[in-house]
Amino acid sequence: MMKQLYPLALIMLLGLALAAGCATMPQKHTEPAAPPAGAVLAPPLSQPLDQAGLQKRLDAAQVVLVGERHSHPGHHDIQLRVLKLMAAQGPVVVGIEWLDHSAQPACDRLSAGKISVEQFAQEADWKNRWGFDLKLYAPILEEVRLKGHRLVALNAPTKVVRQVARGGLKSLTPEQRAKLAPALDLDDPAYRAQIARQFAVHGVSDKKAQANFFAAQVARDDTMASNLARALEPWPDSGKRGLVLAGGGHLSHGLGLPPRIARRLPGVKLLTVMPVSAHAAQAMAHLKGARPADLLIVSTPAPPRGPRLGIIIKVEDSGLRIRRVLPDTPAQRAGLKAGDLLISVDQKPLKSPKGIHDAIKSAPYEPHTYHLRRGEREFDIQVTIDPPGEKK
Repeated sequence: MMKQLYPLALIMLLGLALAAGCATMPQKHTEPAAPPAGAVLAPPLSQPLDQAGLQKRLDAAQVVLVGERHSHPGHHDIQLRVLKLMAAQGPVVVGIEWLDHSAQPACDRLSAGKISVEQFAQEADWKNRWGFDLKLYAPILEEVRLKGHRLVALNAPTKVVRQVARGGLKSLTPEQRAKLAPALDLDDPAYRAQIARQFAVHGVSDKKAQANFFAAQVARDDTMASNLARALEPWPDSGKRGLVLAGGGHLSHGLGLPPRIARRLPGVKLLTVMPVSAHAAQAMAHLKGARPADLLIVSTPAPPRGPRLGIIIKVEDSGLRIRRVLPDTPAQRAGLKAGDLLISVDQKPLKSPKGIHDAIKSAPYEPHTYHLRRGEREFDIQVTIDPPGEKK
């Protein structure tokens, strides 16, 4: 009897051992495929939203904020997509970071269909006030013009913001202070910690300079929130819905604009949307905790970066002050130094960082002459930027 049972028992034990062994064997981890351009992710949901799901989320919101990298065409495509979907419920108040409120007359004329996008750019002094290629923004502006949305210039004047960054809020004249929001919330430790990550990039090391840098960012955000709230008055009885288009840093992780809008529009239903690359979306699938926005929309790939000089600069009245020269860059090899004041390129005066781009764009990889002041001396230096893929 035992001889008959033993083989059967042995087989059963071996089977259990194999089953246990299989259960403890390490499972091969398979990376989730990168989502395609246009996919809409709604953390913590694991599956992308379909078009109906996206429409439902947008319909439920009273104010939608969509981030951007200013030079990324795919980000502006996403902003246009959101605008068109929001318009299913009627005209939208489209608030833009791109211009300060002094450009509002031109915005009103575009919204009324009285001028073309090109005429709008001239009236709003787009080239000097914003400077990024109008072609990136034209489809959004044309949609506003054709569909009768109201375009609102939200930002604070650049000169006032620069004065805050240079000398703090106390350095403003009463006239300058009146161009900012009446209330500025500087008591925001979480936002300050987020902004502090930019200090090293911008060469801001002094404590007072850091405080002024943060105050300048708050001046922008509170002024944009204040101008948006005025455009949606009377709140909430007007029934108006707002779409805010701004750099991603103004709304990332629910900081910056969202709480400042919420304070001015009690009970507002906010939705934040951030364009992300396919790689970033894939990486975020493994992260736990807060994502940068309520919805993430996968963008088309970023265009290749333009020519890079390799300097961190600060705008001053008489030129561009070099705060930092990055190592192993054309600027360092040419002999530019921190503290130098760039006055002109090829005899074209420099008033903004874009001035460098405009001066060299016709021949970016040819030598260009930079006139600068170092201490009491003024002299010229030739700088040649490396073509893509080449390094001297």
